[in-house]
Amino acid sequence: MDRMAFTQGVTRTRVLENKLLNRPAIEKLVDAKDLEEVLRVLGDTEYSAAIGAVEKENDYEGILLYELKRVYKMMRELSADPRVVDILALRYDYHNIKVMLKEKLMSEDLSNLNISLGTMDFSKLKAYYTSRTFRDMDPRIREAIEQVEKDFEDKNDPQRIDILLDIFYFKHLFEITDELKVDLFTQYVKDMIDFLNVSTAVRLKKQGKDLKFFEEVILYNGNIEKDVILLTLNESIDVMMNRFRNARISRELLAGLDDYQETGRLSVLEKHMDNYLINLNKSSKSITFGPEPIFSYLVAKEMEIKTLRIIMVSKMNNIPPEAIRERLRDLYV
Repeated sequence: MDRMAFTQGVTRTRVLENKLLNRPAIEKLVDAKDLEEVLRVLGDTEYSAAIGAVEKENDYEGILLYELKRVYKMMRELSADPRVVDILALRYDYHNIKVMLKEKLMSEDLSNLNISLGTMDFSKLKAYYTSRTFRDMDPRIREAIEQVEKDFEDKNDPQRIDILLDIFYFKHLFEITDELKVDLFTQYVKDMIDFLNVSTAVRLKKQGKDLKFFEEVILYNGNIEKDVILLTLNESIDVMMNRFRNARISRELLAGLDDYQETGRLSVLEKHMDNYLINLNKSSKSITFGPEPIFSYLVAKEMEIKTLRIIMVSKMNNIPPEAIRERLRDLYV
């Protein structure tokens, strides 16, 4: 990869970083009395175009999706290699594949769940799938679809659609980062896999699932060996914490497991994973030549939008500011 090819994109990205919402701006939104006031405050930020574009009043999901589409389009124009954006866009492809397969295999209309983001145009993907012209698909996506269809035919278990596609997604994701050979990208994916595997172990422990089920859903290519993760299914949280004390992600992971013991909420593990990943990307602030700042800006924007969604949903449900603050993530700026 020619790192100098990203010079112009990095220069533009530095300008965009200055428009990210900082902590004082987020605090102002948290203290707003209702959703309408949140939107009024956001009207003075780069979200103003998104607010003006939606037709339905207070359509916060429409606003956030509009902004996300705008940002992804812009970063594709700035990136010298589309795969830098694909790392984050790929999850939308696999989300849409889940929706598409469930519609077909379970005879349901789920079209309202489609998200028009991703590495490929969803209308084309669906057209290929409907006409069975798989030759024009990415071979990895074709394999995922064919394997899930076969599994559903054999087992008729809708839950396995999500399980199998998650496994194919992370395999595909790791292959993209392996092609690019950028340390930040590789560690981002490997660390996320470790967090998700530990979170899955905690969730399955809570559900009383057995080792055989865990072996089917565990993700590969993390830093922590698969067999080590599998052992934790029958261990206490305290033993798990001791086992992972020297892991790369240990600081946030142990804090998450400690919070889980205190609250019993799996959502705290997701919060600590998000915090870890956003802080991992802060190293990009010192990089002048290379793809990392473009990738990290997208990570920051995704996290900003997640934070706004938390605030907006909380306002819709009259959740007090202090309770909202407990759910917020760290910011890039």
